[in-house]
Amino acid sequence: MGFDKMITARVDGCELEYGIVFGNEKIVFVKCGVDGSIRGESEEYLQMAHRLHGRLGATVICASNPCECETGSADKAAISWVVKKLKLSDYKVYLFGVGDGSYQNLKLAGQIPQTVKILGANTSSNTVDRLKERLCGLSHIDKIFVYGTKDTEYKRIPSLRRANIDRLEIRTIEGATHKFSGMLDQYVALTDLL
Repeated sequence: MGFDKMITARVDGCELEYGIVFGNEKIVFVKCGVDGSIRGESEEYLQMAHRLHGRLGATVICASNPCECETGSADKAAISWVVKKLKLSDYKVYLFGVGDGSYQNLKLAGQIPQTVKILGANTSSNTVDRLKERLCGLSHIDKIFVYGTKDTEYKRIPSLRRANIDRLEIRTIEGATHKFSGMLDQYVALTDLL
């Protein structure tokens, strides 16, 4: 089990990797957290890619996140490359991100009109206000945030709920840490929410 294709890009001195599993017109973009690889520590992103492909027939792009910089231009280019490669004229984009990757996906969603759903696991940012600011521009897109009760980002939930962000659903997973330590199956199963 691997990727069908791997491509690379450079942003602000960082080399980004993209692992692609080709499928249909449903494009799922998986952005890991800071210092994350396209496979994940326990192959979780590769497992997610194959689970999504098997369940939906989706085309899945797993993106690394090697440094703390905005990678949106390269991420958008990777999605465009896949669209051209598959010769798609009508497609939908689903964004799944973890931690900082989820936060970056919120900006990416505003740049890709074909985005229909965002799923974030332990979505993080420097401040709750910055997070709410990015969310407010995405009122037309369905959004699900999942927080582990043992993650430091869990404390953001009351503030996010009070903000009444359109089309934002917040869920929790009891006992989950930022990286879902010891909960690999539940972590991979998050993609079933897409």
